[in-house]
Amino acid sequence: MVAPVASVARGVRGLTVGGAGTLLLAGVLFAWLLGHPALDPSFDVPYQHFAIVTVVSALAFALALMLAIAAVQIAQYRVLFLALGFMAMGGIFTVHGITTPGILKTGSAAGYAAAVKGISAYLSLFVPAILFAASYTSLAVKFERRLPFFPAGWLIVALATALGLYMALALAGTQLLSELPFGQKPYSYVLASITCALLIFAAVRQAGAFIVSRIPLQAMLAIVFLLLVEAQVEMVLGKAWTLAWWQYHVSMLVAVGLAVWVLNLQRAHGQSLRSILEHTLELQVKVGAELDHAETIAGLVAAIEARDENTKGHNMRVAELAVAIGRKLGLPTNRLRVLARAGMLHDVGKIGIPDAVLNKPGPLDAAEWVTIKRHPELGVEILHGLPTLQQESEIVAAHHERIDGSGYPRGLHGNEIPIEARIVAVADTYDVLISDRPYRKARTRQESITILREECGTRLDGSVVEALLQILGEASQGKAQSAAA
Repeated sequence: MVAPVASVARGVRGLTVGGAGTLLLAGVLFAWLLGHPALDPSFDVPYQHFAIVTVVSALAFALALMLAIAAVQIAQYRVLFLALGFMAMGGIFTVHGITTPGILKTGSAAGYAAAVKGISAYLSLFVPAILFAASYTSLAVKFERRLPFFPAGWLIVALATALGLYMALALAGTQLLSELPFGQKPYSYVLASITCALLIFAAVRQAGAFIVSRIPLQAMLAIVFLLLVEAQVEMVLGKAWTLAWWQYHVSMLVAVGLAVWVLNLQRAHGQSLRSILEHTLELQVKVGAELDHAETIAGLVAAIEARDENTKGHNMRVAELAVAIGRKLGLPTNRLRVLARAGMLHDVGKIGIPDAVLNKPGPLDAAEWVTIKRHPELGVEILHGLPTLQQESEIVAAHHERIDGSGYPRGLHGNEIPIEARIVAVADTYDVLISDRPYRKARTRQESITILREECGTRLDGSVVEALLQILGEASQGKAQSAAA
């Protein structure tokens, strides 16, 4: 397994270096051609132009489709905005191709088609640049935290409708559309300047992620944005049909081609789109971030641990493990965030349990068990006054329910228990087993796994336990590999 992963990493690094080299060489060639206009050859070949534009559009649509699938899987507006950007690029650049004079429009209509071709060229980068930049702003974060993801489908439908209308207008109302000023100076310069600024913003933000994490795919996406900046500069400064002008088509082709190639390279070696994009865009739900950005949660967690000194760090560990299990089971990002907060708050009801019960150094008697079993309901009461934590309160209420109905407080069975609560139950059980408690010493890792297996499918959800065991196995392999290295 190590060899294919290393091979993919080398392949991505190689493509990244190749992309950076293309960016540099294309810039040098373009600058030379601008400085020597007499040596800049002209190639007025409509059908070849249509061919390269078609390839770029097809690759942009393929990239948009892959990103859209991943966006739905992880419920991330950031990925959705990237998908919409490449979708817009593919659709508008298609119009750029079919309005090439001599393809569908000839004679007197060819002049109007040429104007629409120019307008579409600028819009094919301007509209995507807006969407790419949006994915790196707080707008995307606000969407993810405040809106459910299901309206995302309507955004895709809306953009597809707009692209269809634009194409219909380009074909049926070519003369009308040609009157738009976007392809003429100074409007083209303004549009190009805004496009470059937006793409550079996205590239800088993406490069910042690479500087921190040093993941080659993060650098690759930054290079893709810079190649599109280069394409915009070549478009606005190059004279139509000259080699300098043709360069912008090549820059766009390399940009989308590299992105598609890298994604398929990693998928071919077993990586999911979700995993690839989570690492590239740093989309993983991090429990620490959820804590830092929610003062109420931080205060409640501090209060829990102040009351129960023997469980310092337990809530954070349960939350982190629960998120890892949820990701393994394919839960979307919005539900992982709920899971992170619920994991941190699962024992919030212990704030209302007497110290004598919480910190008793021996086994609890029957009356004390009745008291301790009240903590899920007490947790719900505490969270009831916090409207933003209602989903979390449902998980807190059910995290001691068991598959066979032997749990508390309501004796729920099987799928009556929310999947998030079943996940927290497994994470909580494992962390309790491997931790020292006032009434017993921690169990070994293997003893704890044995107990989990014994309760798998009866008290604990079998699929959740299996996901945890896979995570523990992966963690152990990773440590062994690191030690060997």
